[in-house]
Parts: sequence; structure tokens; C-alpha cells
Amino acid sequence: MVVGFFKQKSSTMKKHIFLFLLMTNFHLNADEGMWEPYELPKLETELKKSGFTKDVANLSNLFEHPMSAIVSLGGCSAAFISPEGLIATNYHCIESSFLQYNSSDNENLFETGFIARSKDEEKRSAPGARVYITTESIEITNQVLIGITDDTESLKRSKLIENNKKRIIKQCETSEEIECRVRTFFSGEVYKLEKLFKIKDVRLVYAPPAYVGEYGGEVDNWMYPRHTGDFALLRAYVGKDGSSNEFSKENIPYSSNSFLEISAKGVRDGDFVMVLGYPGRTNRLLTFNEIQYDLNIGFQESIKFLNQGIKLIDKNTSQKDGTKLKYRGRKSGFENYYKKISGQRNGAKNFELLETEKSKWDEFLSFVEKNASDKEADYLEELLALIDKTLKEGLARRYYGNSSLIATAQRLYRNAAEREKPDQKRKQGYQNRDQERLSNSIKRLDYSFDSNVDKAIFLNRLESYKSFSKDLRRPVFSQKLNLDQEFEKTKIKVEEIYSSRFITSEDILQLKDMSFKQMNALNDPLIIFVRSIYKESLEYEKMYEERAARRQFLKSNFIKLLRKYYKSINKEIYADANGTLRATYGNVLGVSVKDGVFYEPFTSLEGITEKHTGVNPFNVKKSLLDKIAARDYGDYVFGPVNSVPVNFLSTLDITNGNSGSATINSNFELVGLAFDGMIETIIADYKYIPQARTISVDSRYLLWTLDKVENANNILDELTIIY
Repeated sequence: MVVGFFKQKSSTMKKHIFLFLLMTNFHLNADEGMWEPYELPKLETELKKSGFTKDVANLSNLFEHPMSAIVSLGGCSAAFISPEGLIATNYHCIESSFLQYNSSDNENLFETGFIARSKDEEKRSAPGARVYITTESIEITNQVLIGITDDTESLKRSKLIENNKKRIIKQCETSEEIECRVRTFFSGEVYKLEKLFKIKDVRLVYAPPAYVGEYGGEVDNWMYPRHTGDFALLRAYVGKDGSSNEFSKENIPYSSNSFLEISAKGVRDGDFVMVLGYPGRTNRLLTFNEIQYDLNIGFQESIKFLNQGIKLIDKNTSQKDGTKLKYRGRKSGFENYYKKISGQRNGAKNFELLETEKSKWDEFLSFVEKNASDKEADYLEELLALIDKTLKEGLARRYYGNSSLIATAQRLYRNAAEREKPDQKRKQGYQNRDQERLSNSIKRLDYSFDSNVDKAIFLNRLESYKSFSKDLRRPVFSQKLNLDQEFEKTKIKVEEIYSSRFITSEDILQLKDMSFKQMNALNDPLIIFVRSIYKESLEYEKMYEERAARRQFLKSNFIKLLRKYYKSINKEIYADANGTLRATYGNVLGVSVKDGVFYEPFTSLEGITEKHTGVNPFNVKKSLLDKIAARDYGDYVFGPVNSVPVNFLSTLDITNGNSGSATINSNFELVGLAFDGMIETIIADYKYIPQARTISVDSRYLLWTLDKVENANNILDELTIIY
């Protein structure tokens, strides 16, 4: 619903209010921050002010409810909602590994949706789909930095850190069902060991048809008011002894001792809410030259690259040959990111982010001048110069390596070379622990790759790569592909490479088991090309690693300076999101981001009907329209909207990776699933903006759909629903 607001205030006055909020936000806003669980007790006062009523200590323990109910899907978040391993997440999080994988010309699950009426009907996932449960998170900074000083040469520093990480991970991974990761916080100032239980058998239980799960499509993406049923249900399976096994009919549902009850009462305007999940990445601890680059150059270049990718997929895929379905996920990813970047660019302008950040940066530099040592100041100067150099080179690198076929072959050739070494001497990514993941990535080509489409995309990207100056291009790669000659000769070379017999996943898998000697003996154009650029690839990898190690060292020193500066202005500092378990809290609340417009916090079923046009992405099946028209709301009606609420707004601070995150109330009941932000304030990935809002799909819409639309009694009976 959209109604008038601030009728007496001009747009200029409103802009000034927004800028004031940005410029005076020295003290941490109550809703700001993606916090590690152990940090939450120190925020108890703010949590209580927001409406939290439970013991904060519960939130800081990974083994206690509700944290122990929260899982990662590897890129998305999710939560257990029954003692039998039932998992709730977003529809868009399962599109590739479940819907696309199980779809065909005869059975398109995107069109029909899917519901298992019994556990026997549940569909298996694509190879490599996993559920990760965090069991431990401990600081290991001293262990990672053993043997390293401020004077350690950059490449040596990189090698020492890598070897220390491999040693720590090897000690941690006591079985194949345990996966350990060394996570970096504050740009290398802090390292933590994350230990996860890895469930390998994951099955699809329920997904609505696309006209529900992605209602509004790209038109409504990042927009509000929203009416998207972005929910799906999975189930985790293990062996009878509780061990993690690949798919087997003998496996049993995972016994999830901790799971979220689901509220049929939902939330009201102003209610306390929390999001528990695994946010991917934020950019709130950048230097000013990084922000300036993104706003002035990076965003525009990204928009150009992504738009080109969307057009290439549209041009080179077809419904008839199945390629449109194969590239559906990649296109969706391009579209999603394109709109996000476009929104960030516009948001930066609307909130005059560059100007306000320049003012803050100048204040920081003044602090540095007065309080930093000569060495600290020198480190900062070196960091800024290194960042500028790296950003400039990155423009060309974006157009390098856009062939899935060549990238896969390169990885397999490198894998064969690394397997000649003892396991602990191998590069990370090529150890014994990585072989399963490598095999699964090849198997996924079956439903996500077509050699002709891949070739067309690669050629187009090469033409863009060719336009960069020679000093920004890889010389051997350019020479082997005739990039300094007429582009027709490049096309001939690419055609030759793609005439390889290693095109299908079945054939490519043969390469994985070959020795380095066997790979080198192959007289295949793809392998010959990969072999010809191998040495150059290693040289560039070494250069990038050396530069990254130096940058990380310098950046960690910048963070130390920033921490001192924040302390001087009484401001908290928190780590940027990095894929680890985080919590954020806030309240259900509408917002005004445009002059004269106020977004109410809830949308309803009737809004679906109002948007319905009969044309995608607003084409709802008559059966659902009839259900809405019948106004059979059951136990899920919400008085203020006189209907079933579909989506709602809150002040929760989230980013990518939070998709599928459990939105819970003060009683730790599931009240929604976070799935999106608002286009007007998506620039909050860079700097927190008080007007930023999270969009969650309401638990009442999920329950109403399962009850009144799907008659899914088998699922409903499994849930613990709070009426």
C-alpha cells in the first residue's frame, strides 16, 4: 500500500534530513550491524530497547536454541523447522540445485512447482548440494600468523599463511563429514576457525510454482511493495548411525534437536525481529579511494558487463534445445546483480554518499596526521597506492576467463600437476579434501552448460578483452588466441579449441583421474591450449598472491588505525560480513524513501490480484486467484490488513547470503524468511543507512499456502505451529 507522507515537507528538506542522519551517525544505530553470536551480550541494552525479552546469553551459544537451528546452504541461509530435518529457505536459493536439476522438457518444476506427499516422493539434489551446521568458531590469529612479522616479505607471508591454514584445517577435519574453514576478519587482523558438520544428502520437499515463488520477477526484484512467495522446503538426510552420507535410499531424516516453531500469529507493526543467517559480504570498512572508484567507475563497468551477459544468454539460448533452461540460473544471477548495482549507483547519488564519505575520510586523515606513527602513516600511503593499481588492472581481468570449458580444463590440468605432490604440499583447492567438490562441479555441467552457448559468450568477452591496452592483457594468452590480429583469426582459434572431444561432463570427468604425464600426452586442442598458458597462469597467480598478501597486511594496519579513530569518536566497529553466522536485530517498520510516499510495512493477498495482468511476471493461475477471491484466510488473517500478509518490512541489516535467513520474534519463533532489500537503499552494503529495509516473506503466507492452496497436511502435521 502506498499513501501520502510528509506532505508539508519539500524534497529538498527531506534530502537534508537523510544527509543529516548519515553524517551524524557516529554512534552505532540500534539496528546497524551483522554481529557474531558471541558479541550479542554486550548489546543487551540495545536489544532490550528494541523489544527483545529472552536471555541474551542464549544467542551467544552456537549449541543453544535458536542458533543451533540455523544452517547454511553454501551461498544462502536456512533453518530447521522440524525434528525430522525439515528446512525452510528461499525459493530462489533452490532454483539451480533442485528445480533446474530435476526439470526437463516433460516436467518443468518451475512451471508446476513441486510437493512431496510423502518422504518417498522427495527429490534428490544436484551433485554437491550441502547443508552446513556450524559447530564451532574459535579465534586462531596467533596460529595463522606463526613465523610472520611486519617485515616478512609479501610472497613468503602468503606462503606461510597458506601453509598454516592447511595445517590447522588438516588437524580440524577429523572425518569426511567435518569441513573446516579459516575465516578472515578485519582484513587479516583476526582469523577464526569455523568447524561445520556437512550433510551431503539433501532433498526437495516443497517449492511453489514460479508464479508464486518469484512473482513479479525482475520487475519487482529489489522493489516494494512486494508480493513474492519466496519460500521452499528441503530435508536433510544422514545414515542410520547419524553419519553424513551421499544420497541413499537407506538414509534417514536428520534428527534436528533444535528447530524453530512457526508463528501463525506473525508480527505486527513495531514488533521486535531478528535475522539469523550467513551474510556473504559487505563493504563498510573500505578506504575512500575504493568507495570513490566503485561509485565513479566500478558500478558503471559492472552494469555494462552484466547487461552484456544478459543479452548474450538471450541471444544464444533457446527453449527448443533446452539451453534456455540450462542458463536460467546464470541469467537470473546476472539480472539480480545488474539491478542491485544500478540501485547502488542511484542510491549513492541520492544520498550524496561520495560527498559525506569524503568528509568523514578527511576527518580520519586529520586524526592520522595527529596520532599515527610515521610507520603507520607510511603503511596507509602504500595501501592507497596499491589499491589504485589493483583497481585499474581489474577492469581488464573482468573479461578474462569467461569460458566455462577452458576454466574447467585449466582446473583439471592444475589438479593433475598438484596431485604429483604430497597432499600438504598442494595448493589449497587441489588437496584430497577438494576432490569431491571438483567432481561435483564437473557433474553440474550436465544441467548448466552447453558448449555452443559457452563458445558464443567467450568470443564476445574476448572481443571486449582485446580492446584493452597490451599492458593490461596477459601476453601469452593474447598471443595464443590471436588477439593482436584480425578477430576472425581469434574465432578460428576458438573454434579449434571447442572442437575438443572433452565437451560433455562424462568426457571431462575422464580428465580428473589422469596423471600429469597422461594429460601432457593428450593431443587435444583444448588441452594443448590449456597447457600453453599454464606457466603464464602460475606467474600471474604468484603476482596476485604476493600483491594480495601485501594488501592484506597493509589493510589490517589500516583497520587498526580505523579502530583507534572510531574509539576517539565513541563509535563501535564490527567486522564486514564474510559468510559466517551472524545476527542482526531491529523492528517491523514502514519507511519513506521518496518525497510524498510512505511504504506500509505489510502487503496482502489482495495485492497479488491487483498486480495480476495475465502476462509474466504477473501471471497468476486462476486457481490461486480463486483462493484469494474466496477470502478463506483460516487462522492466518491479520487484522490491520484484513487479509493474509504476504511480505513485510523491517529495519534488519542484511546483505547477500542472508537470503533464506530465519526472521524470528522475541520468542525465537519463525515469523518470516528474509529475501530482499529495497532498491532505494541498497547502497547500505557500503555504509549503513537508517532508511534501509529488509523484505521478508511472512510465515502466515507460507502456512496459508501449505494449508489452503496445497492441502499439504503431511507437512503441516510435521510443523510446530504457534496459534
